[in-house]
Amino acid sequence: MNKFGHYNGDGYSLTYQIGEMPVKSSSDGFHSSGAETSAETLTPRRMDSYFVWPCGENNLDFNVCKTLIKGNRLLPSLIEKQIAILFGTGPQLYISTIDKDGKVTRQYLKNEKIQQWLDSWRENGLPDTYETYLNKSIRSYYYSEGIFSKLHLSRAHAVGLKGLAVPIVGLEHISELRCRMATRKDISRTQDVEDRDFTHIMVGNWEKSNNSSEFKVYPRLDYTKPLAKHCAISYSRNPNHGEEIYATNKFFKGIMQWIRGCNATPEYVNSFLENSLSARHHVIIPNAWIQQKEEMLRNLCDMNAQLKAQGHNEANFHSVKVGDKTLEVGDTYTEDILSQYVQMEISNLANFLSGRGKNQGKIYTSRSFYNDDGKEESWKIEEIPQKYKEYIEALITYDKRADMVLLSAKGIDSSISNISGDGVISKSGADTYYNYMVYLTQQSIPESVVCADINYAIRLNFPQEYAQGIRLGFYRPNVQKQEEISPSDRLSNQSEL
Repeated sequence: MNKFGHYNGDGYSLTYQIGEMPVKSSSDGFHSSGAETSAETLTPRRMDSYFVWPCGENNLDFNVCKTLIKGNRLLPSLIEKQIAILFGTGPQLYISTIDKDGKVTRQYLKNEKIQQWLDSWRENGLPDTYETYLNKSIRSYYYSEGIFSKLHLSRAHAVGLKGLAVPIVGLEHISELRCRMATRKDISRTQDVEDRDFTHIMVGNWEKSNNSSEFKVYPRLDYTKPLAKHCAISYSRNPNHGEEIYATNKFFKGIMQWIRGCNATPEYVNSFLENSLSARHHVIIPNAWIQQKEEMLRNLCDMNAQLKAQGHNEANFHSVKVGDKTLEVGDTYTEDILSQYVQMEISNLANFLSGRGKNQGKIYTSRSFYNDDGKEESWKIEEIPQKYKEYIEALITYDKRADMVLLSAKGIDSSISNISGDGVISKSGADTYYNYMVYLTQQSIPESVVCADINYAIRLNFPQEYAQGIRLGFYRPNVQKQEEISPSDRLSNQSEL
């Protein structure tokens, strides 16, 4: 059922919405409470012999984050820039060296054995190449700051790589949307739950199912016995202050309501332009009322189904009367029945507000209902101001402020994001280079988390090379001061960035 609507009949027009917070529609039905719940209020969920630790109150924090970011006009492109900068020109093996001045630099190199293993992943049955695995891992990092990786082990510790015998065949990225921590230990009454308590990872579609038979359970990687299981999942994350189980996107919680508002602005504007120019009132229908009426209609359909089973015809079926109209609900509930009922109530209200009911719109505003949190909700009828210009300008002003908040929260300077204000692209070469240098110095933690599991696999597969300091990272140009670069090669003197 649509969250927004417009009624126009008998010379009277009004708009309406369902729920006090229309911006929630941008999150596809997810509630904000899940992303704001502290760990102390969460309790494990029992699924067969396992206790699963929920990701937020509704177990969908990761999904809420993904949906809100995906629906925003700025954040996806900003995250893509972060992904591109971290990935650089691609993954490369390297050794860190320290020069005589104590400066740490990277010496990129080739290693035939390690590269042969990296290039063999698809040939050995893994779904992705190592480059794609790392690309997916970077995305998980910037959306949730945590990465689930499945380590595929060779049963015989030999995979036929032209005589090369290694215990780890390769790695597979598993989306954090599908993974939850689990344990067989009874933690239902435990007040102090730690990351170490969870020995398994349960994988499945948490948005659509709670049926344990539709989920797969994998052992969590045990670093004390990494080769004990044929297939195990590790969880590498950027540790957050106060978050012990799942990593969280550091910028998201603080600006979540700004994202909601920013996502809803186009909906407000379009709805206003399409429906509100002739409307005199805007009606806010409480969710509690909708839920109550849905339950009533479901019960009527059930009773009609029982009458039908007893041999009664439709003439004896229960129906609903609203004003001078009657709704035949039938014996099978559908959402369309609820929509028809709401439209009948709106039509009836319009008759009251148009004057024929002698201002009996107060009947609706006096109706009270209680939601699941025990809070009172009531119908609200608001006059729509005829100051169209002021209304649109207010939305645009809010939108600009929201853009500034989102940009500052991501920590990407406008010279890098290419957004400096009102959609203007920043073209200062010197600013871009300076801020790009500063940003590059902040890539150590993201790279270490993204590459943690693949470097651990290198450690297990190639202990000698690992002991020599060989690691896998991403190749990016070295940060140099402008005075160290010849004038002709400086960005500030380049015609194009």
